[in-house]
Amino acid sequence: MTPAHPAETRQARRAIALATFLTLVPLTLVVAGLHELIIVHLGGSRADAHAFTATNMATGIVGVPIAMMLFRRRPNLQAWLVGSLLLDAVAFLGMNAAHSVPTLLAWRALDGVAHLPAVTLLMVAANRLAGEKRGATLGLVATALMTGVAVGSPLGGWLVERSPSAVYVTGAALLVVAAVAALAIPPLPSDEQAVTRHRYEWKRTSLSIWMPLAFGFTDRFTIGVFVSTFTLYLSEVQRVTPAERGLLMALFMMPFALLCWPVGRLADKVGWFWPIIVGTLGFGVVYATYGIVPHGLLAVSMVLSGLTSALMFAPNLLLVSEFARRGAGEGLFGAFQVAGSFGFLAGPIFGGIAVEVTRGETGTPGYNVIFIVVGTLVLAVGVLAGVVLAPLAKAWRKERQPPTG
Repeated sequence: MTPAHPAETRQARRAIALATFLTLVPLTLVVAGLHELIIVHLGGSRADAHAFTATNMATGIVGVPIAMMLFRRRPNLQAWLVGSLLLDAVAFLGMNAAHSVPTLLAWRALDGVAHLPAVTLLMVAANRLAGEKRGATLGLVATALMTGVAVGSPLGGWLVERSPSAVYVTGAALLVVAAVAALAIPPLPSDEQAVTRHRYEWKRTSLSIWMPLAFGFTDRFTIGVFVSTFTLYLSEVQRVTPAERGLLMALFMMPFALLCWPVGRLADKVGWFWPIIVGTLGFGVVYATYGIVPHGLLAVSMVLSGLTSALMFAPNLLLVSEFARRGAGEGLFGAFQVAGSFGFLAGPIFGGIAVEVTRGETGTPGYNVIFIVVGTLVLAVGVLAGVVLAPLAKAWRKERQPPTG
């Protein structure tokens, strides 16, 4: 890799972090007011609300591989990134003008085509600039990402109480500012290995190399259920207002965001293995209790969710980077986003089916059963990862140790 000037590297990292933050705020602007935006404003159904959450993930699955292919052929990150962000701003303005659910979903599809590639390219840029302290650098990007998600939740809840248009127009404006911030990213250092081994090349018989994708899928799957089914649970069962819903989401996302950078630095020192395993198992336990936690303890549950999620997320980005530099190729970041998109797509679909299947005689879905099932899935992934990745973590740790004698 061609070394970059330290000042230029610091400038790029700041620009990437700012652009990441501004790109992610619009993602959750629409979440806290999902009930009002879809069901109240447009007369949609619960299924429409889940479809709204899933649609941009479905189109993002298509958009990310295309964007990575184009970036490989013409590696002008600034052009592709600015173009994606401006296109996403147009999608938000289109959603603002929609007067029916089908039209809204069409613009939401364009949102997915533009948004997921932009986030992927920001991760690729951060990885190029990471150097030996990849955990800290990727943790900084994760902090910017999750801070944007955390800010979007309460802001969206506050805006939707005033006007649905305020949500979409604000999202479009932030994406335009993100595009301007991306203009400050200087040319990235070239990476010959990334050019020649850009695709995700894995040994299909090795279960360990599938684990980054499994973590990406599981992480987004749980969030997909959270932002769709859990928000409906809060409004229908707990009778939580949109503003309070946004605040609860912020109590989840803010500890998540603030801890990603220090957890990334911790992973540089102790490795990625134990933070991932402890975080995954802890998050699974907390998630399984969502449906039985009383209203007064919801805030505590959200904070615990954020703490355990940070232990999972930042070290997993480091794991992706480790596999990428050990021969999997830089395209692993794209594959990671696609796996996550499948998870975020599957989450709302699963939630939409589950709320209908578990509906009791009173008409209320069995939300507690839904959350227990999802939490159990997370625990199973954590146990599997502990068994599969332990030998790999040990081998890589030995590689970093200086020779003795």
